[in-house]
Amino acid sequence: MLIGGSWLKWWIQAAAALSNLGLFEAEMSSDAFQLLGMSEMGMLPSIFASRSKHGTPTISIVCSATGVIFLSWMSFQEILEFLNFLYAIGMLLELAAFVRLRIKKPDLSRPYRVPVQTFGATMLCVPPALLLVLVMSLASARTYLVSSCVVIVGMFLYPAVNHAKDRKWIRFNTEQPANPDDDDDNDIEDHSIVSEQNRGVTDEASVSLLSALPSSKTEPATEMSSEGVQKLE
Repeated sequence: MLIGGSWLKWWIQAAAALSNLGLFEAEMSSDAFQLLGMSEMGMLPSIFASRSKHGTPTISIVCSATGVIFLSWMSFQEILEFLNFLYAIGMLLELAAFVRLRIKKPDLSRPYRVPVQTFGATMLCVPPALLLVLVMSLASARTYLVSSCVVIVGMFLYPAVNHAKDRKWIRFNTEQPANPDDDDDNDIEDHSIVSEQNRGVTDEASVSLLSALPSSKTEPATEMSSEGVQKLE
């Protein structure tokens, strides 16, 4: 005898199906709008920024759905292993970047600094790094194969996209889309960004770090910061 009868079973199954459908749509939409935002920032070709008459990023949604279809041949356990494997690789890169930044630019102006020396910061990264390596070592052979292919494709795809952008083989968005209705909001945001950058570019480490950013964004900030320093002097 079922608790609540058969009607409760059907209600729970229907609710679970609708919930899974909503989660799938939300995840696919968030991935599609990430591609849209990267395209609008000039990191991906402008075709990913194309929208339908309803305002939805059509090409980005197709790419997101293609990725889901690609994962459909894997079991649920293999998908979890695959995602955790890639997440572990990303976390290892973040930990390595944290230690490298501490060594190369110890005097860099930052909003928050871990109150330990470089050796202590390195030791803090050792336990999570070991746990991440342990998680990666438990993956199956298929997960290693798929993850290795994804990493290799990403390593070659990034310089290939930059090369195509420099050669102008593919159209990229080089300017942010202007919206007349949001001019006031943009002015306020620009002033706040400039003020934050003025406080953080006074040392050489900050200037060298900002120089790695796109020139269209760093040059105005550098000019404003130099003018602010001259006024203070």
